[in-house]
Amino acid sequence: MADRTIRDYVTAADAAIADPLRMRAVGGGSPRFVLYGSAFSICTQKLRMVLLEKGAGFAVRDMEILPPRMENTHPDYVRLRLQGVQGREMVHGFTGRSSVATEGVDPVAVPTLVDLDEGRVHVDALAIAGFLDRTCAGPELIPARLKREVDRACATADSLPQIAIMYGAHPDGDFRPKALREALAGAHDTKILKLMEGRSLSVGHPKLIAAYDAKIRKEAAGRHYVRDGTLMRDAVAEMVAGVAALDGQLKDGQDWLFDAFTLADIWWAATLYRMQWLGMGFAWEGGHPLNETPRPRVAAYLARLTARPSFREGVTGWPGFPVSEYVAAPQAKKPEAPQRATKRTVAAVEGHGRDIREESLTGAVLATMKGTQNPRARAVLNAFTRHLHAFLEEVQPTEAEWEWGIEFLTKTGHLSKGGRQEFILLSDVMGATARVDLINNRFPSGATENSVLGPFYVDPRPTFENGADISAGIKGAPMFFNARVLDTEGRPIAGARVDIWHADGDGGYDILMDGVEAAMRGLFRSDSQGRVWFTSILAESYPIPDDGTVGQLLHTARRNIMRPAHVHVRIEAPGYRRLTTMLFVDGDPYLDADPVFGVKQSLVVPFEKRDGQRAPDGKPVPQGAWCVDYDFVLARSS
Repeated sequence: MADRTIRDYVTAADAAIADPLRMRAVGGGSPRFVLYGSAFSICTQKLRMVLLEKGAGFAVRDMEILPPRMENTHPDYVRLRLQGVQGREMVHGFTGRSSVATEGVDPVAVPTLVDLDEGRVHVDALAIAGFLDRTCAGPELIPARLKREVDRACATADSLPQIAIMYGAHPDGDFRPKALREALAGAHDTKILKLMEGRSLSVGHPKLIAAYDAKIRKEAAGRHYVRDGTLMRDAVAEMVAGVAALDGQLKDGQDWLFDAFTLADIWWAATLYRMQWLGMGFAWEGGHPLNETPRPRVAAYLARLTARPSFREGVTGWPGFPVSEYVAAPQAKKPEAPQRATKRTVAAVEGHGRDIREESLTGAVLATMKGTQNPRARAVLNAFTRHLHAFLEEVQPTEAEWEWGIEFLTKTGHLSKGGRQEFILLSDVMGATARVDLINNRFPSGATENSVLGPFYVDPRPTFENGADISAGIKGAPMFFNARVLDTEGRPIAGARVDIWHADGDGGYDILMDGVEAAMRGLFRSDSQGRVWFTSILAESYPIPDDGTVGQLLHTARRNIMRPAHVHVRIEAPGYRRLTTMLFVDGDPYLDADPVFGVKQSLVVPFEKRDGQRAPDGKPVPQGAWCVDYDFVLARSS
C-alpha cells in the first residue's frame, strides 16, 4: 500500500508478538524509538545498552526468534524490516558472524529500530548505535577523537563467529549449555520450514518472497557449516585468537579499551559474555585443551563490563534472558504490569452496552472493530466475525462440542514444532491453501494452470545444464522429463528459469533426508527453442502425515490420506507471470482424491515407459525410463 505510514507497519508487525507483556515502554515520556529485538539476541543486547547508557526512552518489542515460534518470520514483521533494507545487499550465505558490513542484511532477523519521529526504519546494529549516539542526549559513546579506533574495535568483535558456535558443536566435544544443545538440535531445518510457511503467505509480493529466499539460503548454508568439523574447529580457534588479541590491547590501570567508556566496550561486553554463557570462558581462563593460556586482563575487563548498570539492566536482568550453567545471571526484572483502569476516567469510553442479546451480539462485536486503523485489517476482522457467528448459528454447537473444537486447534498448535507444521497441513486438507492459490493465480485461457507450491521448494538449489541427471544417486525407476516453455501464441520462450523438485519412490524430499544436500531438485534454463529436459527417478504417491489432528479429521470424514505422484515445476521469465504448478502421473489411483486439492485435469499427464528414447540433443535416454512430454504455456505480465 503506497499510503501506509511507518506507524501502520509497526501496528501490523506488533501482531506477530503473542505475549503483550513483551511489548512495553522503558523510560519516561512518549517513546520516539521502537526496538524490535529479543532477550537473547546479541545485537539487540548491544542496542539496549546503548539506549540505557544514553538515558533514552524507547518502546520494547521482544520477539521469540528461536524455534519453534520464530515470531520474526511473520510476514508483517519482515515487511516492516524491509523498509530499512531498501537498496542494500541482503545476506547471501552463512559464516557464523553478525556483521552487516561483511555478510549483508538479514531481512528476517532482529534488531530493528523504528524512528517514529522521522518515519524511518534502521536494520544494522552498528549503524543504529552510531545513529543513536548522534541523535540522543547523554554521554558520547563514539568520541570524534576515537572514532576510527572505536569503529575498528566494533568491527573486530562483529567479525568473530559466535553465531556458528551457538548453533554447532566443536567436533572434539560440545561445551555448549545442555539446554541450548537440545533446543537447537536440527534448528536450521526447523527454521527453513518456518520460513517456507512465511513465504507461502507472501504470494504476490515479490520483495517479501526475495527476503524469505535470502534467509532460506542463509539457513541452508548454516546447516552445512555447523556440521563441518573443520569449520567448527576453525571457528572456535578464531574466537580464542580474538580474545588473545584483545588481551594485548588492554592496558593495565585502564578500565576500558580506550581512555573512556565507548561503544567498543559495549560491543565487547556482549561478545565476551556470550562466550562465557556458551561455555567458552576457557578462552581467557586458560587450562583447557582448546586454550592453555590464561588472559587475566580480559577476565578483569569482563567483570567491570558486567558490573555496569546498563549491562545488568539491558542484558542479564532483561525479562526473558535465559540462564546457563556457566554464568550466574541475576533474576530478571519483571516487566511492569499494565495499569488497571480506575473508576475515574478522563473521557467517556464508547462501548457496546450491557444488554447483549442473541440477535444483537454479532453487531456488538462488529462495532468494536470500528477503531481498527488498517483498512485491510478491519475488513478481514469484520468478515471473520460475520462468518464465525453465521457458522455458530447454523451448527448450534453444544458447549462440549465447542470445547472440543478449541482443544482440536490447541493440539494442532502443539504439533506445529520441530519441523512439522500441522496448521499448514490443516489449511491444505481443508482446501484453504488451494483457494488462496486460485484467488492469486487467475491466468488467461490457454495458459498452463497453477497448483499449490507445497512446503518443499527451497533456494538455493543446484543449477544444471539440460540433459543432466538430478537424482543424485537416489535409487528409483528412471524418469525422463522433456518439456517446452511457450507463450500463449505457441512461440518458444528462451532463457526461462525452470525449477524442478519432487519426491522419491517413498514420498521423501531431499531436505528431510539426513546426509543429502540436494537430490531430485534443480534449476534449468530453456534453450533457444524453449526446451528443457533432464533425467531423474519416478515419483510415487505417498501419505500425508496422519498421526495428528489433521489425520484425525481425515479419518473421521473417511477421507483419503494419499497424495498422487507428482513433479513440482516453477517457471519464471521476464515479461511473463510466474507459473507454479505440478504434473501428475496419469493412472495414479489417488488423482480423484488428492487430500490437498492440487489436481487439475490439464496437469494430469501420461508417464510412459519407453525403450530407445533419445533426448532433444540426440543423446540416449536410459532404457525403460518413464518418459513425460509437456508444453508449459506462460501468460504475459499485465
